[in-house]
Amino acid sequence: MLLNSLNLLVYRLMFVLLSAFLSVADTRAEMPVNLSDTAVFFYNPETNINNYASLKVAFDTYFTQFGPVYFQPFSDRAMFEKAIAERQDGIFLLSGWHYRLLQKNFSIEPVLVGVFRGQSKQRKVLSAKKNISNVSLLKGLIIASSGSDAYTRTMLEQILGEKSGDILPQVKLMLVPKDLDALMAVGFGMADAALTTENSLESLAKINAKQYSLLTRLGASEKQFLTLAVVSKSAQKNTQALIELLAKIGEASSEGSSALRLLGLDAWRKLTPSERQELEP
Repeated sequence: MLLNSLNLLVYRLMFVLLSAFLSVADTRAEMPVNLSDTAVFFYNPETNINNYASLKVAFDTYFTQFGPVYFQPFSDRAMFEKAIAERQDGIFLLSGWHYRLLQKNFSIEPVLVGVFRGQSKQRKVLSAKKNISNVSLLKGLIIASSGSDAYTRTMLEQILGEKSGDILPQVKLMLVPKDLDALMAVGFGMADAALTTENSLESLAKINAKQYSLLTRLGASEKQFLTLAVVSKSAQKNTQALIELLAKIGEASSEGSSALRLLGLDAWRKLTPSERQELEP
């Protein structure tokens, strides 16, 4: 019992120190950049990227081979949306969920969709300890998630359905950098349930079958589009060349593939007519 308590204490201390380091990295990643260049902007409330500095370096290394293009990640949603409102050039990478929130008030349109293992959509799954047999038992407990507070609560509302109004106000959210961190938090006893993608659960089953066997699935959200690449409807002419450059990133070089994997993707592709129709307001 004492050993388990010490392990839990060490894990919590490491998590606090990591969070402090990441907040510094986020600040460095959002330093002023040359706005005369062409840019790819990124913000995703579905995941707490744990190293924005490394993400920026990876994409900049790829883009600078082709000209004055830079990658600008954001950890602040308001700053990202301000960039969308003020600029008519560049590409904006955002989640399908976020795009649906913005499309009625911003003059933007999707041009590419991210793909992982051949799929352009994914579900969010609510998994809990085996002794939590139904969602009503989540009241007063902790749910770990790698998404933002707003995104996590939206997905939980979908999953919990008519019970969400009674349960959500009584749960505590634990926001972590990655899906696997959320699942491990349940395993270490720091959380009682985790909201993650189906792919993350499959990964856990492969790397830690024992821990996976201790989970029970309480429900899943509707399928959501992965990261979308969108542009202003008044985009400048050079934007098309940037779209083509971004579309080839997964096949152009090993550096491009590595950068793309940091976003949880392995390729981009053009949206089909049916997908475009599905994304309309």
